[in-house]
Formats: sequence, structure tokens, C-alpha cells
Amino acid sequence: MVPAPSSTGASSDASSTDAPPTGSRSRDRALASLLYRLDLHRRLAEQRSPLGTADGRLLWLMSDRRPRTLREISGALGLEQSTVNRQVNAAIEAGLLRRFSEQGRPARLIEPTDQGLAAYEDATSRALGAYDDALGALGDQGATRFLELLEGFVVAYGAAVREDAAP
Repeated sequence: MVPAPSSTGASSDASSTDAPPTGSRSRDRALASLLYRLDLHRRLAEQRSPLGTADGRLLWLMSDRRPRTLREISGALGLEQSTVNRQVNAAIEAGLLRRFSEQGRPARLIEPTDQGLAAYEDATSRALGAYDDALGALGDQGATRFLELLEGFVVAYGAAVREDAAP
């Protein structure tokens, strides 16, 4: 469970979650609060994306234009094949993917359409643009330092999580 975003019990809307962490909280709680707020902003960006989460995930995988079977997609995304089948069918109906048969292959193949790839590129450009805007607010040196520190944190956090999982 993530600690509440503020010790004042503020609601989760963007205006009340943009306050800096208080000095009275421990570093781990301040970090949890910041990550919680980042997740709220990430969810808002996801909601405003022209692609849904499932379509974005499928098109990310298929952006290399390599046709795949449902089983291959399921394995690559770590999802049940029934879930992938439902998501692929919806993406086909939306014109983002297409299904076809290839002689000599028993399983049908799925590949992105030009419309699907264009939608993926648009959604990706929007998402990366928001990241670039936020990094730009830090200045060149600040952004570089932030990315270096974040990389170190992600590696250290991964090691700590793996260590905790050990018997």
C-alpha cells in the first residue's frame, strides 16, 4: 500500500497533490508520496491518450511490423491468450491491426495496419513530448543529473526488491 499523498488528507486531484513533500516526513514516505503523485499524472496522461492501454501495448509490441500469432503476442505481453484474443479482436474492429493467413502456417497472423502504426506514433509522440517538457523545466544540466540519479535509484530499488523476495 502506498502512503497517502499528503499528511493533510488532501484529495487526489492534481491541484492538491502538487505541494512539495513536508520536511517532517521520512525520505521513504516523501518518495512514496512523489511516486504516488507521478502515478496520478501518468494515469491522467493515459486517460487522455488517443489509444487505450490495451491498444497501446499491442501496437508497441507490433511496431516492428513483424506478424505474430496470438500465442506469440500472449507470451510477449505475459497475458492470457483469451485476453489477448479479445484485445486483438477489438483492435482489428478499430482498424489498428489486421489478421491474415499465410500458406503453410496453421495459425493466423496479426500485424499492425498503417492506421494503427500512425495512431501509435501519435500517442507515443504525445507521451514523450510531456516527458520532454517536464525534463526541459529542469534545464539541460538538471535533466541530465535527474536521469542519472533516477537510473541509479531504479537499479538500487530493483536490487532491494529482489533481495526482499529471496527466501
